[in-house]
Amino acid sequence: MTKTKRNEIAVMGEKIPTTIEEIDIFKLHYWIENPRVNSVIKRKYGTRQVTDIEIEKELWEQCDSVKDLYQDIEKHGGLIDEILVKDTTVLEGNSRLCAFKHLYKKAEKQNDEDAMLKWSYIRARIIPKDTSEKFIFSILGTWHIKGKAQWDTFEKAAYLKRMNTDYKFLFKEIADSISQTEKFVKDHIEAHDLMVENNVYALEKFSYFYQLVLEKNKSKNSEIFKKEPEIVNRVIETIKEESLKRAENLRELPKILKDQKAKKMYLDKKVDFKDALEISEDRHPEHKDSFYNHIKKTTQMLQDCPVKRMEEIKIDGNKKYIFKNFYKEASSFCKKIGITR
Repeated sequence: MTKTKRNEIAVMGEKIPTTIEEIDIFKLHYWIENPRVNSVIKRKYGTRQVTDIEIEKELWEQCDSVKDLYQDIEKHGGLIDEILVKDTTVLEGNSRLCAFKHLYKKAEKQNDEDAMLKWSYIRARIIPKDTSEKFIFSILGTWHIKGKAQWDTFEKAAYLKRMNTDYKFLFKEIADSISQTEKFVKDHIEAHDLMVENNVYALEKFSYFYQLVLEKNKSKNSEIFKKEPEIVNRVIETIKEESLKRAENLRELPKILKDQKAKKMYLDKKVDFKDALEISEDRHPEHKDSFYNHIKKTTQMLQDCPVKRMEEIKIDGNKKYIFKNFYKEASSFCKKIGITR
């Protein structure tokens, strides 16, 4: 290995000394705890231990981004950013290591010794062997949540989970470190836990679980979820069935829950999500059409109007004039649609 530069990484109020070196790729190992690697491996192997060969195989087969990196690195003749290494473990840059190994294999097949030599060494930033995992995860979080090369949402949530459970960071400490809110941290961790508890590891499913958590934790919905916890299980079944085209469809869930017939039929599995929503919208036009929604909200405002405001309107001609026009138009409209006293 040839040292080329010394520098430091500033994290959690401390500075970690590093060196930039060219390292033999066959002396390096993939890091199973890296959030991206971990999520890829869990999809195939669950929690069992895996080898470097298995990790490399899954990274190459499951991640299109690795193949894109392979093309970019070959095109540019090397790396733009070095990988991060502790001892012989690649903490950050596992996809780049995988790409280098496949470039080496290509050169080997072509019996191109110069290319084999070129791709057998990779530029790496080395951190001290005694750097704690707490510092490592803080570095990765800064790079991949706040930085430009962000992890997928599930990988991000897995990182937040480990910061909280393994390294005992408080929600506020995590939120401050990634410039987010405590709610952001809690909701991501809750969505992650729901996925793991239900053995769902497909990255593209995280947005559905996250949307479910957002709906569940809204103040206007929280009471019904507490009273009927089976709602969460039913929605998770719906997600697994892949009957929802987009995660955003779950924003319509409250419409189902507010209608007793639609909710019961959905929870009893007599109808799917789409049909339950149609039942709710048929029975409550305000759920589908903003015109009826405005009328209903206005009616509710009049019902809830405090006496103090009524007295205020009585003595103010301009305010009373607004209601005179409202009364006139409402009365005329009701007659036109066949509503009379």
